Amino acid sequence: MGAYERDVVIALRERRASTCTCGASNPPHYDACHECQQPLVTCATCGTVSPQRIGRCTECGCTTRAEALGAREEGYELTHEEFVNLQVGPRRVGGRYRGGSNGPAYEVLDIKRDHPFGPRSSWQITVRWLADGRTASHCTAWDDRRDSVIEQPSATAGEDSC
Repeated sequence: MGAYERDVVIALRERRASTCTCGASNPPHYDACHECQQPLVTCATCGTVSPQRIGRCTECGCTTRAEALGAREEGYELTHEEFVNLQVGPRRVGGRYRGGSNGPAYEVLDIKRDHPFGPRSSWQITVRWLADGRTASHCTAWDDRRDSVIEQPSATAGEDSC
């Protein structure tokens, strides 16, 4: 098995592979499709890699590309929408997620992108913990290194969009 095939198997197992418009699967660290060499870009919100010729992310619909923001180490400046999209991550109303590698599972009930009681950069997410049914509102940012998606809502569930 070659390096490309090994990388694709790992990316598919981790659910991080991107599918180009030509049909080829690519690992998330590739900057061009292995088959057609079409440039690929990373979504700043959910981290999905998709073909550049598509204007919106193939997963969450966000139009902000990570490449357009520059490197985090350089201290790029985000608009309010970009900041909130990065904080919310892939979470959508009706979806189920896990906080931390072994943390509690929860369902998103509501996402307010402009919290009425705070500064412009405020936002709020309301969740229901699946273990005990209690609800809570908070502004804990999504962290790709520890948080995970259990189940995304169907496209017909009226999910929150970027």
